Amino acid sequence: MKKLLSPARGVLAAALIAGLAIPAQAQLREALNTGEQATRRAEQVQDQINQLDDARTDMVREYRTLLQRRDAADLYAKQQELVVASQREEIASLTEQLGSIDDITAQTVPMLLGMIEDLKVFVAADLPFKQTERQARLDALDGIMAKADVTPAEQYRLIMEAYKAEMEYGRTISTWQEEITLGGNPTTVDMFLYGRVALVYIAPNGKAARYNRATGDWEDLSGKYTADIKKAIRVAQAKAQQDVLFAPVQKFQVQ
Repeated sequence: MKKLLSPARGVLAAALIAGLAIPAQAQLREALNTGEQATRRAEQVQDQINQLDDARTDMVREYRTLLQRRDAADLYAKQQELVVASQREEIASLTEQLGSIDDITAQTVPMLLGMIEDLKVFVAADLPFKQTERQARLDALDGIMAKADVTPAEQYRLIMEAYKAEMEYGRTISTWQEEITLGGNPTTVDMFLYGRVALVYIAPNGKAARYNRATGDWEDLSGKYTADIKKAIRVAQAKAQQDVLFAPVQKFQVQ
């Protein structure tokens, strides 16, 4: 037989169950809050751990970079030590050379002066062509040797240029007009130089002459040379094609 609760007893039982449920919900809510707070603290701690790990990684990276820079600095310092040692040796060598410059200069200047004098002797003994131009070159060499601001190296270069210019005369043909005295009268003639083989001219009247090395004077040439000399002049003036040129030569000796 089932027992039925009276209304009073039912109310009392419901109140008792409700009273028991309220503390349980509070405990559950409190437990949830506690868990949530713990989770938040765990997240904060993890964030701090991550930040510390990032900081550690940055410090390790920076440390390695500093080590690389230190190694590079050590290598650079060692290399610079070698450079400094080499420069010291070069300075010592230059200092030694500077001490001998006066001796070298004392030997060089007489040599340069001798070269100029030899060139003067050569020009004086040579065929008398373009004398104004050649004498001006010799005078310029005398001038540079008297200047204190011209180095021996520059003096030597200019002397060698003068030698080359004289050598060039012997490898080329050339023609120009020049005024000479013929029969006591100044006359403009067409000069022609066969290298250093012969120096000739054609006068306005068509007569030709050759410079005689032995006598140091001009001597008339026979008419058979006139056509060849005129042809040579036209070749030198680029008015005729290059061809075999015939020159009135003479035997001579050079001492």
